[in-house]
Amino acid sequence: MHPQTHHIVNEHGNNLQREEQEQKEIGDEPDDLVEIPDISNSNTNVVEISTISVKSPSVINIEESRQEEKHQITIKEWLKQYFHKFHSLNERRPKRLQWHEYIWSWLGAFIGIALVAFMHHRILERQALSFMIGSFGASAVLIFGAPKSPLAQPRNLVGGHVVSAIVGCIIRVILGKYEQSVACALSVSLAIILMQLTETLHPPGGATALIAITMQPGLPGANFLYILMPVLSGTLCMLLVALIVNNLATRRSYPTFWW
Repeated sequence: MHPQTHHIVNEHGNNLQREEQEQKEIGDEPDDLVEIPDISNSNTNVVEISTISVKSPSVINIEESRQEEKHQITIKEWLKQYFHKFHSLNERRPKRLQWHEYIWSWLGAFIGIALVAFMHHRILERQALSFMIGSFGASAVLIFGAPKSPLAQPRNLVGGHVVSAIVGCIIRVILGKYEQSVACALSVSLAIILMQLTETLHPPGGATALIAITMQPGLPGANFLYILMPVLSGTLCMLLVALIVNNLATRRSYPTFWW
């Protein structure tokens, strides 16, 4: 073979080997790299090639699992966070009231409870009726000691007691004869939920529901009459006194809302 022809054949073989090597290198590139032409610059004829990385599903699953691990805390960490809440929010307690506020609080509570007690002992007790329950004392603390509190407004005062009394009487009929301990717990817990749902939350209402369960059967009002007397009637008397006494004070205004 002619030497020049032999040189051409060798050069052609080398070119074929280089092309095969380049094809292998192109085939070994990762699948998650896609070349997309960038033609944002339409004024030129040059097409720029930009490489965009596309995450495979396996990579996405790994990242999601790592994020879930961050949200998962150990029991020790949870207990630490739980007991840390016992330290309070470091808020300052309310300032001490002025001296005349104590006088109006005392006067309102005295007149309110005196009126209810007088109706109970002097009038209704002789007719085997009741007008006094212990939860009225707690209501007096709110409507005379904290008249601006949302829990002390007429809607909460009247509605909270009535809703709780209804719950207590119903639970008494259903469970009172069988398991009184469960009836006590259920009456208070259901009363709280219903007061929240009806926006009539009044803390003494929990006691009103509990009294309906623990009241002795022979006592006056130990039935559904309990809702009207002493609960509703006594609450209205307390509200009347709160309206009169609280508004006598120059710096008091009651209620802040009716409904």
